[in-house]
Amino acid sequence: MKLGRRTFMAAVGIAVASGLNPTRRAMAEANELLHTVAAEVPWFCNQIALTTSGDMFFGLPRYPDYDQTPSLAKRGSDGKPVAFPGNGWNEWKPGDDGRESFVYVNSIHIFKDNTVWVVDQGALRADSYPPELSEPRPGAQKLVQLDPDTGAVLQVLRFDESILPRGAKMNDLRVYGEHIYVTDSGLGALIYHNLKSGQTLRRMSGFPQMQAKEDPKLQQGNHKTPKIDMIEVSQDGEWVFAAAPTGPFIKVKASAVRDPSIDDEALASQVVEHAAIARSGGCALDTNGNLYLSELDNKRVTVLTPDGLTAVVTSDEEFISPDGSFISADRKLYIPVTQSRRTRLFGNKQDMVKRPWKIYVVDLPKEIAGIKLGNSLNGLKAG
Repeated sequence: MKLGRRTFMAAVGIAVASGLNPTRRAMAEANELLHTVAAEVPWFCNQIALTTSGDMFFGLPRYPDYDQTPSLAKRGSDGKPVAFPGNGWNEWKPGDDGRESFVYVNSIHIFKDNTVWVVDQGALRADSYPPELSEPRPGAQKLVQLDPDTGAVLQVLRFDESILPRGAKMNDLRVYGEHIYVTDSGLGALIYHNLKSGQTLRRMSGFPQMQAKEDPKLQQGNHKTPKIDMIEVSQDGEWVFAAAPTGPFIKVKASAVRDPSIDDEALASQVVEHAAIARSGGCALDTNGNLYLSELDNKRVTVLTPDGLTAVVTSDEEFISPDGSFISADRKLYIPVTQSRRTRLFGNKQDMVKRPWKIYVVDLPKEIAGIKLGNSLNGLKAG
């Protein structure tokens, strides 16, 4: 992208506002990558995930005004998304208990074993629905693991009230070996579960490190900013990174999160601020420790290195509320754009969403603006 004087001065302004070197920011703008549309979805889509063989899955929450939707879909051989696994799991309706169906899928992800993990909050949004629909029934809030080929349910994880008290909303997860780390964006907490032992811990519930920054100027309509939300685990499994949309990104030793002998006060004292960020809807992490941030106010995706360098990866005027991005095994960055700020939930008098919803994709080079980019945490494509 060639910079004219106006664009350059805008870049300088952004850099000054964020404390970055203006030349560095201008270089980042000049080195922006081209993006294309990878898929189109007829339903509200906030998450994307791919297997190493390229099977693409879409996370489809029952967002206000868009609750007539399957919760999970897979791209078919014709390129069109179809409900997955295509049975009762996608057929929840008000009045159902939600134990064996998806109610509100907030996140999906695929890890090294190529299975599909689904985070189901078990109830619709409290900012838009009455308590009978926005408070999960027993067992409705859950983590579900699916076979990506057959859709067979491999396991369902449910937690009791000591782990998910009233108001808790599981938001996103990362799986590293036998360890599962989950954010609770309802009350603000980290949840740890061991797949082998069954041990489950609720950590730092309600602590300041688990909260979002409150800024009345940023309030839009009835939407409430989630608390701790995004989560990543480093390639070596040593660090857990997490952030509310408002930031900052924090990090804490994964071994400390898993250790019940370390109480919450002591654990909180070990939390380190990793980086201040612009408001972001989602993120991805690569093998070099670079964070890719879907910035909500700036209609772009940026990359942030472990030592604080940043660059714009790609941007577009249609990047309205980008969300949970995903780095595929063949080093492509997929970016779902929810358009949530065009909905009535954000105070618009009428819905302004442009259908269909689009998932964009960027081929990641080895380097951008002097930043060396890594590979997918979920392995490289064979061959």
